[in-house]
Amino acid sequence: MQNYLKCFSFLLLVNSLSYAEETQKKPSSAQQVLINGAQTDIEKSRDFVAGKLIISAKTIADSGLQNVGEILRREPAITIGKDGRLGLMGLPGYTQVLIDGMPPSGKDPYELDLVHVEKIEIIKSATAATGPFGIAGTINIIQRKVAPTRYTQVTAGGSSTAGHHAANLAWVNNQAVGDTPLSFNLSLSANRSVKPSSDSYQQTLIQTGLPSQPVLQGDRMSISTFEYVTGQGEFSWKLNPNQKIIFSPEGLQINVTQQGHEQRQWTDGRTFSTQENSKETSSSYSIPLRWTLLTESDSRIELQLKANHVAASNSSSQLSETGPSSTSDLRVQSRRVESNNQFFTLNYKSEFSGGHELEAGGNFTHSTSDTTYGDFINGSRDTTLTMLGTLSTVEKKALRLFAQDDWRVNKSLAFNFGVSAEQQDFQLEEGVTRSQANFRMWAPSFHVVKKIAGDTKRQFRASLARTFQAPTSSQLVLHPRVNSLAPCDANQLCSANSPDTADNAGNPNLQPERALGLNLSYTQGLSDNSELSVEYYRRDIDRKIGSELILEDVVWASVPRYVFRPANLGQARIEGIDLSARVTVRDFWKESPKLDVSGKLGFSRSELSDIPGPDNRLAGQTPWNAKLNLAYTAVGWPLKLNLDANWLPGDWVRNNLTQRSFQSRLFTLNSSASWQIKPDLRLVMSLNNILPSTRERVDEYATANGTLQQTTHSADYRRIGMRLEMKL
Repeated sequence: MQNYLKCFSFLLLVNSLSYAEETQKKPSSAQQVLINGAQTDIEKSRDFVAGKLIISAKTIADSGLQNVGEILRREPAITIGKDGRLGLMGLPGYTQVLIDGMPPSGKDPYELDLVHVEKIEIIKSATAATGPFGIAGTINIIQRKVAPTRYTQVTAGGSSTAGHHAANLAWVNNQAVGDTPLSFNLSLSANRSVKPSSDSYQQTLIQTGLPSQPVLQGDRMSISTFEYVTGQGEFSWKLNPNQKIIFSPEGLQINVTQQGHEQRQWTDGRTFSTQENSKETSSSYSIPLRWTLLTESDSRIELQLKANHVAASNSSSQLSETGPSSTSDLRVQSRRVESNNQFFTLNYKSEFSGGHELEAGGNFTHSTSDTTYGDFINGSRDTTLTMLGTLSTVEKKALRLFAQDDWRVNKSLAFNFGVSAEQQDFQLEEGVTRSQANFRMWAPSFHVVKKIAGDTKRQFRASLARTFQAPTSSQLVLHPRVNSLAPCDANQLCSANSPDTADNAGNPNLQPERALGLNLSYTQGLSDNSELSVEYYRRDIDRKIGSELILEDVVWASVPRYVFRPANLGQARIEGIDLSARVTVRDFWKESPKLDVSGKLGFSRSELSDIPGPDNRLAGQTPWNAKLNLAYTAVGWPLKLNLDANWLPGDWVRNNLTQRSFQSRLFTLNSSASWQIKPDLRLVMSLNNILPSTRERVDEYATANGTLQQTTHSADYRRIGMRLEMKL
């Protein structure tokens, strides 16, 4: 009831603001409107107080790339981790990713085909409008909206990785129905990709004063197939010149299949092998309805209602054999998740005298998720995993309110003040176990930009913001995931496992991480298309969420087992500096080739207070990183060439009190060529990971018998692709 009262109070507040703005705002005098040429992405980014980077529709169209992930990999501000994850400041887990300002519903935002994307916004700090999350920043993907013109666009492509083939198809059709108030667009995307992997590893035991003792060696191989189909539409109806209703239904189907094999051989003659086959199917549909009103004073009010349903099922079979006794077991696991989500969003935006632009809003979310578990061994139900029941239910309610003011003091100075607050309430039921979690987050933010000597190309920007990282429902649920390399016997409690075969379980006592972030940057514009910038950032994080590897008594085992659990690990400090450049060579040398150069060199350090050093940094953040992109446009030929490179050093990271890991250096080199065959027909060829090399990882576990070390070598693969784009 309190949440509904808060929501009602907020609606009254917005209504009062609208009324006050109508009655108190002085009529503005007629202003002269200057119509200039289209702004570049750099020029657009200079207009935002909070330091927003823009990847525009033109940049997206010219790139010739397939999806959001590919174009973000070229952006200097985006870091690429050794696991391929994308993020800001080298922290993908702290980077908030939104689609049209809201969390993605059932789909991977990085797989979204670019024909459906209008622009991408990147904010390296936090604003009240984007919410209290995003400690490292926010990536907001704006989908293409209904346009007043008619057009049809089709793209089709294929690729090959280590002999495994992939294909993708996308179609967009936009229609304006004559002089009627109706306009709409329809779109369809389909993608099929295959990801192979191959690893070999060996374990040794290191004891003080003794030579290293070999323990075992192993191999694993897997092939994952990913299939993705989505269809959506947007139907816009103008009630009058100032009111519009938009209906945007969307459907999604995802199928993921995986086949894998792993075998281990100990030095004492014991063997273990397992064959796994799994299939995961996910389907979702969303029904958003949006109403917008533009008042006579150019204020904008937007109301959105959205219902979303997600159904996901996962089934896997594992046939394991233990030698030399040659005993075998067949384990079958199934999971089915049904989620229903409702969203209510209201936003208000208006300009006031004195250079103020006010934006306020709020949203209420109600989500329920039911998970059904099925675990069988040799055809009989596995009783060891029924201690927490075969059904878990998670209910989440969240209310967020925000307000911010962009204040343009004069042509040289501007401020952004804002505050965002969110309340989250979880109710969890797992068999006879009941638990709850309640989080309240209050996040003020402040940004200032100063144009030096009134020059828009020379800017100093400072940002200070409170942000949070809330636990996910999967981190709160207790139901364990038993490691397939240390499985349980049929109808018996599990026996012992080892640190490298630890189980996974949740922690309902987790608390949100909270951070205070500072960004300081200076930008020197060299031209409309060229600039240099330097940025310093710092994050002080409290209640850092990490993982604990603990040997503990658990209900599914007769002896203590090693278990990974998420936990609040105390404080963390992150700081770094980025040097970036974007240069169009012809701005300085008129006779030069048509060449664009962009890149970044970043240095960073982090420290966890509750984990002893050295190497107690945040996982994924390397001491330095570098990126370089070269884009060449031929003169007299409809040809564009692109080359981009990414460097990361090898480094050690201490994951928790008993584990640390090393990953070797990483260098990736990608290239593409775009041939404009006709104005409405383009062919793009790409070669990714041109110089693949074997990757090395070392994991060390501190045990009572000494240090257990596992060294893994993973194969890397080259990928070649082709893409055809047509406009009809």
